[in-house]
Amino acid sequence: MQSANPLPRASLSQQIRDQLLNRIMQGELKPGVRLIELKIAAEFSTSQAPVREALRELETMGVIETLPNKGARVRTISNEELQQLYDVRAQLESYGTRLTTDKGVALKSRLKDAVKAMKRAARVEDSTEFAHYNSLFHRIIIESSGNSILLDLWENLNVQTRTMTNVTRSRRNLMELADSHLPIIDAIAAGDSDLAHRLAMEHVLSNRPGDDNNPRD
Repeated sequence: MQSANPLPRASLSQQIRDQLLNRIMQGELKPGVRLIELKIAAEFSTSQAPVREALRELETMGVIETLPNKGARVRTISNEELQQLYDVRAQLESYGTRLTTDKGVALKSRLKDAVKAMKRAARVEDSTEFAHYNSLFHRIIIESSGNSILLDLWENLNVQTRTMTNVTRSRRNLMELADSHLPIIDAIAAGDSDLAHRLAMEHVLSNRPGDDNNPRD
């Protein structure tokens, strides 16, 4: 790893986590690579405590794993795992979209702001930032459903990191992907819960990865 400037102590573990996550998503840290606390701490000019916390969070996010007597290493996320996750996402998000639409919650402005942020990230080809706002878009809808169990289940899918993995692997056109959210906004705003449910389902399934690890066209 290249040396980095010392980070402010206020959110040290979060910044270490985010930098390591970005390297994993960009392929700088490949599956199977060991993440050694002492080396990471030296790189960021800090103690091992914030590094340990960052690694715990990355493990919770499902991008690294800790093996007995071997320490932490980058996980291999298979397309099969992503496929299963997208299948479950489609069910949860379409249901949440129906609930939110039925409640008549005014979300148009917030959802359009999230799409605008996705487009800003798309223009500079920042897949990490894109995945953040993509996840935020869907979180707004799920949270607005008022179903806390649904939100807990959705959060356990680690949507943001899995979106980052899929976007990076499939090389999708990020601007087109951002625009694909707009019909969902219109259906929610129109109060058409059947249409909103169907569009949310189709949106997730249309971005489901293929059956192998080759990038999609």
